[in-house]
Amino acid sequence: MSDTTSLDTVHRLQLSLADSQWWTPRRLREHQFESLGRVAEHAWRTVPYYRTRLEAAGIRPGGVIDPERWAALPILTRREVQELSTALHSDRVPRGHGQVVSNASSGSTGMPVSVLGTTYDALICKAQTLRFHLWHEYDFERKYATIRYLPEGGATYPEGLHSQRWGDTATYPFRTGPACLLNPEASADRQLEWLRRQEPDYLMTYPSLLRSLLIESEAAGVGAPRLLKVLCTGESLPEDLPGHCQEIWGAQVIDLYSAMEVDQIAAQCPEHGNYHVQSERLLVEVLDDDGRPCRPGETGRVVVTPLFNYAMPLLRYELGDYAEVGEACACGRGLPVLRRIRGRVRNTLVTPDGRRHWPSFGTMGFRKIAPVIQSQFVQVARDRIECRLVVARPLSPAEETALLAQVSARLPWPFDLAVAYMDTLPRDAGGKFEDFRSELAT
Repeated sequence: MSDTTSLDTVHRLQLSLADSQWWTPRRLREHQFESLGRVAEHAWRTVPYYRTRLEAAGIRPGGVIDPERWAALPILTRREVQELSTALHSDRVPRGHGQVVSNASSGSTGMPVSVLGTTYDALICKAQTLRFHLWHEYDFERKYATIRYLPEGGATYPEGLHSQRWGDTATYPFRTGPACLLNPEASADRQLEWLRRQEPDYLMTYPSLLRSLLIESEAAGVGAPRLLKVLCTGESLPEDLPGHCQEIWGAQVIDLYSAMEVDQIAAQCPEHGNYHVQSERLLVEVLDDDGRPCRPGETGRVVVTPLFNYAMPLLRYELGDYAEVGEACACGRGLPVLRRIRGRVRNTLVTPDGRRHWPSFGTMGFRKIAPVIQSQFVQVARDRIECRLVVARPLSPAEETALLAQVSARLPWPFDLAVAYMDTLPRDAGGKFEDFRSELAT
């Protein structure tokens, strides 16, 4: 597929998405199950592994797929994707879907996976990215900065990497301003110096990196005067972070929920802050422990099915994430709503009586109590949490007591809290960081 064809396709798809976002939920659902029928039939014909699986659920070529039959199809786990590997590859991809491309996860779960996709599916995702930019009224002629880890290296401090445009077909047909990129191997103060020197209007980064930059900025008494918006991705967004970003930098935080295996999943509403599932491209199910769909207000496991991945169909793939289902959004879009993205299974706190909880510790406020540079909380037993802290100087007994009191106030159980002082808190293989994780078997 040529560059010109790709650009035209993204533009055409974006115009279609601008219309479909206003479809009724019923019409969206009908579209999804029509697409589901096609990708399931393709999987039945070209991926032998799926044939038995689909037939056992009563799904055959030419047949009708309804929610009941679909729910009978077994969940595909991350471990199965890892172990089956090429057995999930289609032996032929339809013409018009472009080239087959490969993506590999960082292995942050301890189970790295490699998946195939097609350039056509990637173009749909780019069109959804363009729709997201338009939702949030990005001015494409302004300067765009990105701070993220690059496994291949490069873009290092002090210069980073520069380009004349944002550099992606997801902005076509708009002309864009310049862009810059930094691999955040340097310390937070150097990252902040780079950011201030670049003077971007927009920034994309991980929530944990944003928090480090805000802490450094507040401590130094400097801001990011031109910055208008910060797009967060790659990690769960702490509830207190947008408010602190607005307070310290005067910039709005926007969140985007994605996963390497399926790319963009849900994007934050420009009007109400809900997460709109990108339903034209994938089916998202949020299921309780019994496999039933969660109702609004309930939190469950996220199960996804890409509707246009004909290279490696992932039918009812469990990501290992939790999300809370929301009511229909007041903005009027028919796209389904996720109210909160809770994060991975390993980010789930389990109380001694078996209840699940997704803690938020208000870490941006720690510096009002003590000089905490970085923190992480690890559930090491059912009744015990280890508070791992990187500090600028040793804390006094009074500071430690006040800090633990704040942590305890945000927990649903009187856990035994232990402090462990660390020189550094490592990130995972993909450069991401978790405020909370559990070491309990799940």
